[in-house]
Amino acid sequence: MKIENSKLKTMNSKLTRLGSLRQITGLLAIMLVGCAPQVRRPIHEGPTCPGKPTVAAAVEALALQRNSQQPFQASADGVILWRDEKGKDRDEPIRGGNLAFVPPDKVFFKGSIVFKEARFGTNQQEFWLRIKYELDTYWWGTRTAAQDCIGSLIFDPAQIAEAIGIVDVTPQWKLSYRDGYDILTLYRGRVIGKRIYVDACDYRVSLIEYFDAEGLKQVTIELSEYAAQDSGINVPTRIRAASYDPQGLKQSAVSFTLNNIRPLPPERQKPALFQRPAADGYGTVLRLNDDCQFVQENP
Repeated sequence: MKIENSKLKTMNSKLTRLGSLRQITGLLAIMLVGCAPQVRRPIHEGPTCPGKPTVAAAVEALALQRNSQQPFQASADGVILWRDEKGKDRDEPIRGGNLAFVPPDKVFFKGSIVFKEARFGTNQQEFWLRIKYELDTYWWGTRTAAQDCIGSLIFDPAQIAEAIGIVDVTPQWKLSYRDGYDILTLYRGRVIGKRIYVDACDYRVSLIEYFDAEGLKQVTIELSEYAAQDSGINVPTRIRAASYDPQGLKQSAVSFTLNNIRPLPPERQKPALFQRPAADGYGTVLRLNDDCQFVQENP
């Protein structure tokens, strides 16, 4: 597809600003930028417990939690801080957010940044991210294409469920233990791909670290203050994500607080809620192709 020079310059400007949005965790990765890299391993408070004796036991415990998670909805308020293309630190609140989750892979979020829409979601086939404020851009793609693009996406649908503590591990992961946490590590060949810290007492996920193809840390997700309910809803009420540049410096992040967590019964799981919305009114629409690149769609 041939793009006029003026349009190309506009796209390049937007993609430059997109550096602040790389690797969300699922829920938009932008906040607290420009700091020296710090490894934020969780610090256990109170008595510690022994870890699982084998990786198989850890896999079983996490699978039990994953399979028992019930659909829920919640309000979600947050704040984003980022460094713009001029090197200026900026911050904006995310207001009026609404989150819905139906295991294992249906997510809906809608909020506003400066009275403009920010929305993302996933279903079994697709994922999408729409930001009207400043970027005026709509990204989308298939989950099949995203599976082949580990560590290279602006928006990775696999990280969405993990950002609320739903992780999927297998016996191929390595298990270790430190200071009250089981640490599960996935290697791709000899290179680390992902690391998960799990509190050995309640076996809830506290920290997830993602690494690129060279083993450099790209994204961290911190989860805390879980709200456990009799209904089977067991989710963190505080979620914090951060992304890192190739030099290991924290470049962007986001923090969310979930409130009013409640069941989402079948009669309220409207099909349209988890369908990819139309791109009407967005200046730029980008689709993930087979080369792991977001390319502009034909109007």
